[in-house]
Amino acid sequence: MSNKNPLFIISLNRIDVLTLSSVFTTFFAIMFAMNEHIYLSMALLFVAMTADALDGMLARKYGLEREFGRYLDGFMDMLIYLVVPSIIMLQWGFDGYYCVFIMLMIGAGSVRLSVFNQVGNVESTAVDGQKNLSYLGMPVFWSVFILAGAMISERIVSLEFAHALLAVALTAFSFYMVISKPFFKFSSLKQILTLTIGGFVLFAGFEFAQFAEQSPLNVILLALFLQIPVVIGGVLHMMVVSGNHLSVLAAPIHKQWFGANKTWRGVIAVPALTALGGVCLYPLSGVIEGVFGQTILADTHFVWLGFVAGVGYILGELPNSFFKRRMGIEAGQVPEDKKYWFIALDQLDSAIGVAIGYWLVFGVATEVVWLYIITFPVTALLVKQWLYSRNLKASAV
Repeated sequence: MSNKNPLFIISLNRIDVLTLSSVFTTFFAIMFAMNEHIYLSMALLFVAMTADALDGMLARKYGLEREFGRYLDGFMDMLIYLVVPSIIMLQWGFDGYYCVFIMLMIGAGSVRLSVFNQVGNVESTAVDGQKNLSYLGMPVFWSVFILAGAMISERIVSLEFAHALLAVALTAFSFYMVISKPFFKFSSLKQILTLTIGGFVLFAGFEFAQFAEQSPLNVILLALFLQIPVVIGGVLHMMVVSGNHLSVLAAPIHKQWFGANKTWRGVIAVPALTALGGVCLYPLSGVIEGVFGQTILADTHFVWLGFVAGVGYILGELPNSFFKRRMGIEAGQVPEDKKYWFIALDQLDSAIGVAIGYWLVFGVATEVVWLYIITFPVTALLVKQWLYSRNLKASAV
């Protein structure tokens, strides 16, 4: 029997997809930088840095380390820490003779990444004699922190001072990237998230201070804001299911069409619980209005918004369930040969249903709808991972 040739040159796993998410964030970082939203570009770089930090940790945790992943990560590092920061620097006015320092950083960073792909991390001995993993040469991700520090110094002193400081810092950075010396490696997820989330919040604040309601960040934050009722309702629903509450309603809607896990309990409970999640939007919108002076979805009743989200969530899942039952796929199962396609579809179906509900009932802008659909699967996977870790869900997907 002959082996069937694979359709694609490589089979991506879920860690590879996380790594490739940086294509999305760096592309928009470049686009916003070219449109003079450099603070928003910096905020997106911190988001990309979060994904870059998590992919290696998760690959080791789930035993998905491989050579391809290391090479792919190296290409993403080139984008996140060398290409995009260089574009931001140029848009920030760090041009002319200063371009020499940018080229120096790119050259040294390229060498540093090539060596890392070959040797990986190195073992070093701490003062107390304990052996730790370290980087050989200063890691390229420091480019984001260096640029961030320079941009903050502009707000405190002046642009001329910030440019001069950046030139000195890039010279030292380029030298230390290629020096044969171990450098500290962050090992605590809490430390990494504090730095990356803190950086995002700081530069998002700078973006708001400069552009206010004209900032594209408003679209991003509104899309995330609209996910809150669904997240809260989804978590509460899994608590209801795991505790077998409202068991009298745990009968399938139509077992042959949708499977055993689409029940009347979900049809009734999910919209009610997402409506409860909508209640949480009132104090949050008040805080946003108080801090940034912006009103989110004026004249919208958030309880009604949460209810519509829940209805959209349920209706969005039904066609996917019907399609899988027709293919002979059991409820809660995915075929191994097309596993990641079905996992992606399972996250997108409800996102599309909710987004259509927001668009039809509340007239949410088209760009917010599309961004909701794009970003919700990431949120859904993170929430499902948390539910799985708390034994509230049978699987992490």
